[in-house]
Amino acid sequence: MIIVIVLGVLLAAAVLAGAVGIALFPPLPRDLGGARNLDPEARRVPIPHADDEPLEGWWIPGTIPVTLLVLHGYGRTHHRAWRYAAFLRDAGYGIVTFDFRSSRTNGRRLPTTLGHHELPDAQAVLDWMRAAPELHGHRLGLFGESLGGSVGLVLAAANPDICCVVVDGGFAHSASAIEDSSAGWARLPRQPTANLARAVGRAFTGVDPGSLDVETAALLLRDRPVLFIHAGRDNRISEGQARRLTAAAGPGAALWIIPEAGHNEGWLVRREEYEKRVLEFLERGFVPAAAPV
Repeated sequence: MIIVIVLGVLLAAAVLAGAVGIALFPPLPRDLGGARNLDPEARRVPIPHADDEPLEGWWIPGTIPVTLLVLHGYGRTHHRAWRYAAFLRDAGYGIVTFDFRSSRTNGRRLPTTLGHHELPDAQAVLDWMRAAPELHGHRLGLFGESLGGSVGLVLAAANPDICCVVVDGGFAHSASAIEDSSAGWARLPRQPTANLARAVGRAFTGVDPGSLDVETAALLLRDRPVLFIHAGRDNRISEGQARRLTAAAGPGAALWIIPEAGHNEGWLVRREEYEKRVLEFLERGFVPAAAPV
């Protein structure tokens, strides 16, 4: 009996270790969703980082003096940006995107931390955009998906020169995101599953993955236009979190719920309407700068 118990404990520990490893270092599929890979058409740019080696960035110049920083989500890479870059480029916008250090396809050392490592990465790219001579005089906007959307909101709150923000599937608080994913995706009780996940994440990384408070940051965006897009069938981030963010961001914020879509599937299921809504929103947000150059 003792041998059986010991084997059971060892098996459970192995399963937990494997699950933690996948959560912290998830697979990184090249998830284009049918879009063309724009890597060959983009300029590859090294972006300095104060705490690490340069980030890998990709830049597609536009034809109007507006450039958008596109942030990918959890378990994805910059390739996710190409879903949106084609129609944004056709409208004249410049695009800058990059791989978070936790999503590097080569030499990845850092785990995904739901904001702790990802936020300074995004700040480094924004600083590079400000300093790039070719972007001098450009107005800056942000398009973020899932984790990238939440990081983008915190980034925008700290940087008033980000004029306009689009967020698809972002969370209001990383603690709430862990709870939602535990219940909706993993089909486990919200508690104690979420607290256990946070404790394990903290033990492995030294960082609490449930500490990013995006809702409070959104309060600082009440003077800027923000478009929130959320999927009605999202099993990772609840619709309630999108509504909390919209309320926090104030009268300049708009919310579009896509009832039949799953997490970040809005562009896939309603592509024409998605692109039309995003472009109309950006045009209103950047009216003074929307002249060709």
